[in-house]
Order: sequence, then structure tokens, then C-alpha cells
Amino acid sequence: MKISIIGGGGTRVPILVAALLDLQDQLQLTEIALVDPDSQRLGAMDSVIAAIIQEKASSVSVSYATTFRECVAGASFVIAAIRVGGDHMRTLDERIPLSMDVLGQETVGAGGFALAVRTIPVVLDMLNELREAAPDAWFINLTNPSGIITQAIVSHGGFHNAVGICDAPESIRLLLAYLLKVRPDDLVLDYYGLNHCGFVKSVYALGRDILPQILSMIADVPDFENMTHFPPGFVQRLAKLPNPYIWYYAFKRESLAAIKAAHETRGEEVERINAQLFADLGTAEDPMALYQDYLEQREEGQLPKQYRAAMNIRNGEGYSAVAMDVLLGLAGKQPSVLPVNVMNRGAIPSLAFDDVVEVPSLVTERLVRPLAVGPIDRDSRLLIEQVKLYERSLVDAVVYSDLEALIEALALNPLVPSPTVARRLVLAFREQEAPYFDRFK
Repeated sequence: MKISIIGGGGTRVPILVAALLDLQDQLQLTEIALVDPDSQRLGAMDSVIAAIIQEKASSVSVSYATTFRECVAGASFVIAAIRVGGDHMRTLDERIPLSMDVLGQETVGAGGFALAVRTIPVVLDMLNELREAAPDAWFINLTNPSGIITQAIVSHGGFHNAVGICDAPESIRLLLAYLLKVRPDDLVLDYYGLNHCGFVKSVYALGRDILPQILSMIADVPDFENMTHFPPGFVQRLAKLPNPYIWYYAFKRESLAAIKAAHETRGEEVERINAQLFADLGTAEDPMALYQDYLEQREEGQLPKQYRAAMNIRNGEGYSAVAMDVLLGLAGKQPSVLPVNVMNRGAIPSLAFDDVVEVPSLVTERLVRPLAVGPIDRDSRLLIEQVKLYERSLVDAVVYSDLEALIEALALNPLVPSPTVARRLVLAFREQEAPYFDRFK
């Protein structure tokens, strides 16, 4: 089996490669092919990947392609983890909105909007080539904003073997396992929503819903708000467990104030430590040790080490763990039920059949099928419907290169305060992130 990774110069690619090598016998893996438009980053990551291959004494061939078509030819699975425009564009994505007192977060905020504008055309072009070079391959999307990109694939990609991945639902399960002192596999989450906009309405242990007990105990967890952003009382009144990114919707003023008060944005932090990593890899005697230090530094910016250690979260392995579960399921080696981004097909009754949702889905040999989530409360349903309207409007505006439609789409984002601000944001993105916005008329 051949597996291709698009965005092979990405800083998390060594984690993916290591995870794939651990499954080489189960997957009958023979080749991992990588491609990246930035040959310098690809070469730097090669030093880390070579160390991983040596450590695992693997016989799997790792190849480096010069074109997308060469990379995916003959592949069974294509994993896409790209950042169109590079790290500095993420910094602009966040800073431009913040200059207007608007959240610039890279997925749910106006920053995610700009990232989607840059990324959707590139992914759709990939799929046009994939249909010719490897029409039976499965496209596994790890590219942010995952839900919007997967929606573009479903709505306009003409490619049905596609699934989007996010580790946020799994992070909730890990937190609950830590609080309850059980193994994560002992818990099943009844999860529903969209990427970075979802909720857990039941938590099953041995077939019994224990969410009421969880809600009653969180007030006595001293670090609950530090670990989740959410005050225990808020979650108890909500009567369900929110995806971590709901913080931005529920606490708009507080989340914006916290980001503005920081000495640098998350994008600036990642740009800084990534630049240092690539500079140091050029002369590193031990690339693997340097890379591990980098992961520790990067993860510390998301969740302090004491919490990661307590929850048994290994550095950088959230996405890769979910991706490997999806791969094993689609390869027919280990069918499972996982929250993934997939076409709705009636799973959430109030949404359209072809809306991309994030719900528990049966992942089995060459098949992903969402499971019905049942009734959901009015408040979360209204938020999900509003965010989905924004996502679909954005995708269509990008595909049809319509500037006015693009502005109207951004105005639908619940984190953007008005159509006037939406227009100012789009014009600022158009000016500072050229040529990515030049195509809009």
C-alpha cells in the first residue's frame, strides 16, 4: 500500500510518518510519498523523518515527489495537511482582524475565513488531479479549517471518497477519562455539530449515560476552567459538554480580550518557533532531539505540561491518532465509530443532506457513514445552523470568485459584528494578502 502526504514539509509530518510506520504491518504499507512546494522545509523535515526510520528499523520506502500528480499516483490514501501562504499569512490572518477588534482565530474567526479563501481553490485543484491520477484513493483532510475545506470538497470537488479529521472531540474524551480515572476507551461520547462547533449530549460508560454525574462533579475540579476555558457553572447550566472552540462563541468579549492582552498571537508564536526549528535543523547533530524539544514548546502554548501529562496526551499526536483510526477503518483492518467531518445524510435532521457535519460515523472498509444523533436542543441547533450558513456561503463565494458574496458570507459569521466590519475586513485581507484575494471581482 502507498500513502501520500500533501504538505510534506509541515512540522507535524514526522508524527504522521512515525504513526504510519507503527502500523506498517497492519496496513501492508510499502511506500510513503511526500510533496511540498517549499523544498527547503521538505528537506529539513527529511532529517527528522530519516531519524525516525532509522529508530524504527523500517523497510518502508519514503519518497519525495516534485509534483502532486507524481506523489499521489497509485496511492490508496492521500493525507492533506497544507497551509497555503505559509506561517506568516497565519499571523496576518490574526492581526488584521484584531486591528478592528475582531477575533482572528485561525478556524472559527475571521482568520479562518482568510485561510479558507486561500486554501479552497488549491484543494479543489488537487482533487481534479486526484480523479485522474488515483480515482479510487481516499482523501483524508487534515487541513484547516477542516469543516469548511471538507464542505468545499463535498459541494464542489466532485470527489466522494473524502473525510475531514479533527482531534477536538477526542480531547474531550481524554479530559473526561482523566477526571473519572478511567481509560479513554471506556467512554463513548454522543457528540454532534460541526468542526469546532459541537457538543457532547451524553457520555456512556458500560452502556449508562453518566453525563449528569460529570456535570455534578466538575465544580469540585480545581483546575477545570484552566484546562477548558469554561467556568464549571456555565457548563452545568448548558447541561452538555462544549467543544473547546465554543469558548469563542460563548465568551466573545473575554476570548477577544485574552488574545489582545497576550504579547503575541498564537500565529506569531508558531511562526517564531517554526522559523527557529528550520534554522536549527540545518546544523543539528541530533534532529530528533531538537524536534522533540520543538514539540514540547509548541504544545506548551496550547495546554500546560502538567495537564498534558495528567491526561496522558503525547506531544502533537492528537490528529495523527485520529487519522490512524480512520486509516485502519477504511482499510478494513479495524472498523470503528469516530467523530469525523462527513456529509450529513440526515444525521442532524435540521441540516441539509449534503451539509458537512462532525458526528460519530461508522468507518469501515472504504465506507464512512454518519450515525443519527437524535433530537438536539434549540440553542445549539440555532448556532450550528448559523455557522453552517456562513460556511456554505463562504465556499460558494470562493468557488465563484464573487467579492460581494464573499463580504456577505463573512458578515454571517457569528464572531463578526456587522456587515460594515465584514467589508472592511475583506478589503484589508485583499490588500495585505495579495495575490490570494485578487481573483475576486
